[in-house]
Amino acid sequence: MSENQDRPPGGEPPAVELVEVTKSFGDFNAVDSLSLDIGENQFFAVIGPSGCGKTTTLRMVGGFEEPTAGTIRLHGEDVTGKKPYQRPVNTVFQSYALFPHLTIFENVAFGLRRQGVESADVARRVGEMLELVQLSQVAKRKPRQLSGGQQQRVALARALVNHPRVLLLDEPLGALDLKLRKEMQIELKRIQQEVGITFVHVTHDQEEAMTMADTIAVMNRGHIERMGEPVEIYDDPRTPFVASFLGASNLMEGDIDGDVVVLAGGDRVRATPGALPNHGRVAIGVRPEKILLQPADEQPLHPNGLKGTVTDTSFIGVSTHYLVRTESAGELAVVVQNLDTRRFAPGTSVLLSWEPGHTFVVGG
Repeated sequence: MSENQDRPPGGEPPAVELVEVTKSFGDFNAVDSLSLDIGENQFFAVIGPSGCGKTTTLRMVGGFEEPTAGTIRLHGEDVTGKKPYQRPVNTVFQSYALFPHLTIFENVAFGLRRQGVESADVARRVGEMLELVQLSQVAKRKPRQLSGGQQQRVALARALVNHPRVLLLDEPLGALDLKLRKEMQIELKRIQQEVGITFVHVTHDQEEAMTMADTIAVMNRGHIERMGEPVEIYDDPRTPFVASFLGASNLMEGDIDGDVVVLAGGDRVRATPGALPNHGRVAIGVRPEKILLQPADEQPLHPNGLKGTVTDTSFIGVSTHYLVRTESAGELAVVVQNLDTRRFAPGTSVLLSWEPGHTFVVGG
């Protein structure tokens, strides 16, 4: 939910609510009049390029930065001027910041001991957290004896042991290698579902966000440009920036003729009836994996068909990536799953075809 839509009378307030929040550094607005609601028990991801304002937004929610203007509420409570320790949140950073001289048990117990929690309760709660992150067997080890993925899970257990109502994750998997990162994506989603609290996750990794998040907000220049479920945003990005940032897209321009877009070279591309504006010039797109690549002498298997010439091919294991030069739309990318045993070498004349429902509109 964004723009702080009205809730029904007696409805629960969102876990995180930002109202017209701005953060300025001199003349530069890192976050510009941002309003946002994040629901209870959601796994919410904020993604965008470096400098878009996503980390600044997270730091303001956590209390590490103070907004220049606007209001921040957590579960209905105004926390705008409160320090981090006065807020029902905890943060996990990319640098795990574990204490090297303490055991894993004592790292997780650190916050509880500072609060004066009784030893028996500390033992119980730390044990529960280590079991949750599947690290009970390493409780007596030191951080240097653990892998990067294990250290990340210790940092997560330490953040969760204090029972925060919101957990903030700032690029938490950025220091891990690809294999560990993919394993931790699944692990983080499992943990969020088990503890049942709101996770707010900041990342520049689109695949990471789509793997874990219930809702994604795509930020650009201090604003949220698109927000929704991952599949919804991916299939209907609405703006050129979102189409290019969240996955790869082939974008092209043309003039509207009913439910058809006439490209520069005269080729006609169909869209879902009603998807296009009534008239004028428009930008449209299609995802590379939605395109079927066929020999040029075949009839198109889908209603949209463009002829072209292969300019480059890359074998990526599960798929082969092609670049195809067309007259009407320039160079288009095509991803073909390697279940298809046909190969098209550079210089080969080909036909690209796709369904009208896979044509999306990104403005004109």
